[in-house]
Amino acid sequence: MSDASVALNTIPALVDFTSVATGTFGSDARKTINGTFPTMALWAGDVTLNKEVKYTGSGNDRDPILTTVGSTTPNNTVTAYSTRDVNMNGQVKYAGSGNDRDPSW
Repeated sequence: MSDASVALNTIPALVDFTSVATGTFGSDARKTINGTFPTMALWAGDVTLNKEVKYTGSGNDRDPILTTVGSTTPNNTVTAYSTRDVNMNGQVKYAGSGNDRDPSW
């Protein structure tokens, strides 16, 4: 989340979270990525909002994604604005390419 309000209208607003110059809300909202293409990156995968990314065991971040799509139908896709939408594409998906489970792994 940006540290300042962003006005929305019919023209899309650009907020570049990869830039150090873009302020973010809270502390440690991004991670510095070094290397050939240095950038800032947002943390992904904490669907339980407990400040941990955990794939297995109690309180993991994988199970809520499965519950959202329907525990007995892991191939379902749910269109929703949700904390379970780890890759922020507007869908919650447990299985297949572009799923929200893999980033937590």
